Amino acid sequence: MIVLALALAATPVAETPKAFLERVYASYHDRNFSPFEHADRYFAPKLKAAIDEDSRVANGEVGYLDGDPICQCQDTDGLRSKILKIRLQKPDTALAEVLLDYTDSTATHVKFTLVRTKAGWRIADVSSGDEPSLLRAIETSNRQARAKH
Repeated sequence: MIVLALALAATPVAETPKAFLERVYASYHDRNFSPFEHADRYFAPKLKAAIDEDSRVANGEVGYLDGDPICQCQDTDGLRSKILKIRLQKPDTALAEVLLDYTDSTATHVKFTLVRTKAGWRIADVSSGDEPSLLRAIETSNRQARAKH
């Protein structure tokens, strides 16, 4: 009985997609936060692999990804985020819409495709402005960079 109680106490409560995004955006309160330092904590494996390849094929230069796709920025000063809606598509897939607002610019709507992995919810794709799929854009850029070499 005691062993069962200890096992249940050690099992984390499943995080919701909303709680995941709230935790991610709360991380930006640390001015030194970068999702790229521990990318596996934020990005789904396929998107993380594309981001890693983008860095490799850039050969020390700036690759396709020249900013943080979660905050849609290079500098997080004044960032305020508001989760507008979360819609579960399947038990392991959700769509989220977030409003990002900075004190000195126009607010931006960002859409995330989230997937539940063994490690929890992760960002599988990002859509904003005129970029309907960050994942497809990076994969296309990576193919073009490989073809040049």
